[in-house]
Amino acid sequence: MGRRTTPLSAAAHPKLGPGAAQEALRAWARVQAPLCRLLLGAGIDFGQAATELREVFLEQAHAQLRRGATPDTDSALSLLSGVHRKDVRRWRTQGQRPTARAPMSIGAQVFARWATLPGYRGRDRRPLPLPRTGAPPSFEALTRLVTRDVHPFTVLQEMARKGLVATELRDGVEYVLPRRDGAVPAADLQELLEVLAMNLADHAAAAVANLDGQAPRLEQSVFADGLSAQSTQRLARLARRLWERDRTEMVAEALKCLEDDRGDATADRRIRFGAYYWNTPGDEPADAAPSQAPQRNESEEPT
Repeated sequence: MGRRTTPLSAAAHPKLGPGAAQEALRAWARVQAPLCRLLLGAGIDFGQAATELREVFLEQAHAQLRRGATPDTDSALSLLSGVHRKDVRRWRTQGQRPTARAPMSIGAQVFARWATLPGYRGRDRRPLPLPRTGAPPSFEALTRLVTRDVHPFTVLQEMARKGLVATELRDGVEYVLPRRDGAVPAADLQELLEVLAMNLADHAAAAVANLDGQAPRLEQSVFADGLSAQSTQRLARLARRLWERDRTEMVAEALKCLEDDRGDATADRRIRFGAYYWNTPGDEPADAAPSQAPQRNESEEPT
């Protein structure tokens, strides 16, 4: 008889621990490379970043102590985080920063329904041009599905300011036209940074949870090396088509779940579903590429 094998599904799930310190630090440093470019581009130096990072270390160490059985003392917090006790005391005096979730904007909610509701989107699953006022399907009626506290014209103005919609006259009727495939602000830097923070934070949280003994989360990617510029453009177009299809289905199901859970006192959970596409031009450093050149391949790599 041959040697007994263990099914892949029965393999032990990896978990972080002190033995993985150097590997975890190297992985963390690689993730920071594009974020350092973000800070340098905004004129933030190492000293400013280090001060902010100290606060983050203290917040996360404090949360870890509260989850465990160790008393949340200044000494324990200093030992776990590596931050000096006088800085721990100063942090406790100042208090933790608020972690309230940013609510989804009314414009984003309108756009989500626009891309999913029958009568408001075409056969290609793209939002249709809508009369600004009148009976459904119209922009006014669509906005009323989201809120009755804000006038539809006010919502229209805000969405136009962000580059999401435009208006034009057709046979004397004013129409509202979608200008983007997704509700991503075009010119609002503050909101763009907020979207960046929420997306990357939740992506990182899913990846870390998969190494922390928690129930596995979906966090995978497809990697291919040795491609031409034309091929990367072709794959970029495919990625956008796939995302548009999957986003539409997810938004529709999420809207149904929100209706089902309305009034449920236990409905306090949130989800985020996303996708990304990145290609590295041959004349730029491959910050996110493996340290050793891989074989020419294409594969799915769960993290």
